[in-house]
Amino acid sequence: MSVPVLFDKKEDCCGCGACLSACAKGAITMTFDEYGCEYPAINDSLCVNCGMCKRVCAYQGENEFYAPKSVYASVSTSTDVMESASGGVFASISSEFINHSKHTVVGAVLDNTDGKITPIHQTANSIDKLKKLWNSKYVQSDTSKIFGEVMALLDNEESVLFSGTPCQVASLKSYLGKDYENLFTIDLICHGVPGRQMFFDYMDFLSKKLGTVKEYLFRDKKHGLTFVSRAECEKNGREKSVYIHFGESAYFTYFLNGDTYRDCCYKCKYAQGNRVGDITIGDYWGIKAQHPELFQNGNSEFDLHKGISCILVNTQQGERLLKLYGNGLSLYESEFEKVANENFQLSHPIKPKDNRDEILSAYKNGGYDKMNALYKNQVGAVAIAISKIKGRTPLWIKKLLKNKQD
Repeated sequence: MSVPVLFDKKEDCCGCGACLSACAKGAITMTFDEYGCEYPAINDSLCVNCGMCKRVCAYQGENEFYAPKSVYASVSTSTDVMESASGGVFASISSEFINHSKHTVVGAVLDNTDGKITPIHQTANSIDKLKKLWNSKYVQSDTSKIFGEVMALLDNEESVLFSGTPCQVASLKSYLGKDYENLFTIDLICHGVPGRQMFFDYMDFLSKKLGTVKEYLFRDKKHGLTFVSRAECEKNGREKSVYIHFGESAYFTYFLNGDTYRDCCYKCKYAQGNRVGDITIGDYWGIKAQHPELFQNGNSEFDLHKGISCILVNTQQGERLLKLYGNGLSLYESEFEKVANENFQLSHPIKPKDNRDEILSAYKNGGYDKMNALYKNQVGAVAIAISKIKGRTPLWIKKLLKNKQD
């Protein structure tokens, strides 16, 4: 008996793991390829050819897309924006959501599992757990085990707020196979994602250099919005915080340049204006040019140094979500075209650069160390040294210099 072909090309698989979750025989496992990305593989001896794995594949199947009904610039007024991504929209909505009984939030965390920083989707129904979901994760999270948990919660009449990349939201919906009134979904304006193994290798690289990484934050706003990460490290019994500007990190720079994503990210059908989530959130890049009125007369709510979000409300369920749980947000009406002006993922997927093959070849043949050496050679020692200075410059000094320039 022949087994299903899960994908013909790597660009046909987003690595969500819905097929693994749907397989009642446990015939599917996720394995890393030579570039650190996960793909499903079928154990022929366990497969009974039921076809469920193919039926739940949203990436290769039909999806329901929604044109945005309303668009906003937004910041949280109920949570500390400095503790969360962008303008704190997800932090505010999720905090209010779990204040109600039988309400659970699901999203990506960088969890310290057995001493290893692991990107994975988890449930949260307390503020302590919830805070781990609030920050940016520039790596693919493992969703292969969360879909079944979400279905069980929904069937138990628990209200669930699920956040993730558009392909993860679409995968959840396809796995569930029907609509739930108690499910609310938030998709992110996604650039694309590197594989988890490359991230694991980056954490190992930092641990050898700085001390064991206990906690990692991709964007720490204490040093501004210029993509500065923070690693909490321990070496010889001493703990320290290390700030890393994107320019001194091969992993971070190659991510921002779109050089190390999964193959599917460059063909992504979700990188468009019509969306799969009930609402879509992201950074409102270029908002000062689109809405200069927000920054006149000392407006204290919308602060470029803290971050400002955009919100696309795509469905009636999204309108419900904002009405019921958006009381802690300051909303300012905007337009889709203004948001999309500097969020190109709302019109098309990123295109691979000419040097992508060289970067991935270095990683394939020599791991993260060789990829990092390639980066240092490309960028140069002076540029990396300048980035280190920027990464360690306090925010108040950056504000002072910016005000003098203005």
